Amino acid sequence: MKDSDTIKAEFDMQRLDMERYILVVLFLVQQRWSYIISRDLVSDQITTKQWLMMIVMVNAFQNPPSMQEVADAMSTTHQNVKQLATRLEDRGFLKIERDHKNKRILRLKITEECLEYWDKRTPEDVKSVTSLFRGLEDEEIKKLFQIMGKLEKTSQELYKEAKK
Repeated sequence: MKDSDTIKAEFDMQRLDMERYILVVLFLVQQRWSYIISRDLVSDQITTKQWLMMIVMVNAFQNPPSMQEVADAMSTTHQNVKQLATRLEDRGFLKIERDHKNKRILRLKITEECLEYWDKRTPEDVKSVTSLFRGLEDEEIKKLFQIMGKLEKTSQELYKEAKK
């Protein structure tokens, strides 16, 4: 397989060519990082999707979210979230409870066991996350942080349009 420098050199560096390259590379990075994170979590018997869902729930919501709110945040279906939530509930990481005002809505509540799990993982997570970005300088991380924020916002808008 050609290395990324060779592939980049073959593009004529028109904007569309660069966008295509970036798109493919983002998917490849996602696939590789998913594999790496899965290996880190195998001893905890947690999948990358369960890991992501817990991160989203802990960081993106001030109050226990509904399954649909988590599905929307993760750009997935209510059914997928329910499957993940059921497995996480079996592990003791969250509770699935009916909403007090509307019994049709299921809310997801993080448990103390989940918070303790994340506290225990912190040193390992720091090492893992740092390794994923080891080739970047501080200034590059700042720029990438800003760029990813813009890409996330655009992707969210396009996702909402596609769902209509």
